[in-house]
Amino acid sequence: MTGVVVDTSIIIDYFRTYKKDKPTIFVNLLEKYEKIYFCAISIAEVFSGKSAAKDEEKIRQLFNLGEIINLTPKLMEKAGKIRRETEISLIDAIIAASALELNLSLATLNKKDFKKIKGLALI
Repeated sequence: MTGVVVDTSIIIDYFRTYKKDKPTIFVNLLEKYEKIYFCAISIAEVFSGKSAAKDEEKIRQLFNLGEIINLTPKLMEKAGKIRRETEISLIDAIIAASALELNLSLATLNKKDFKKIKGLALI
């Protein structure tokens, strides 16, 4: 398999469950895919959580496991159009645009919103 874009919901799930020695979706993705991608906006989303303060170094380590997709003007234009057409949150539209831009599937726990986007493959 090639690569996959990981939504913030998967990262949050990882931090909620890894301490309980449970297998996580994120670990399964690391084992299954050659390359993991994160949208740059996911970094802000994860660090904005109240519990992030105690896990900052672990968060940095997690993001170092993949490649960060930068927010280019072209990507942001695509995200704006997705937002306009689907009325999902701007952050979700940016993450979806990132996956579409790389022609990769999106691993998410939030299928309800992302399924509104034409051409976006979900895991």
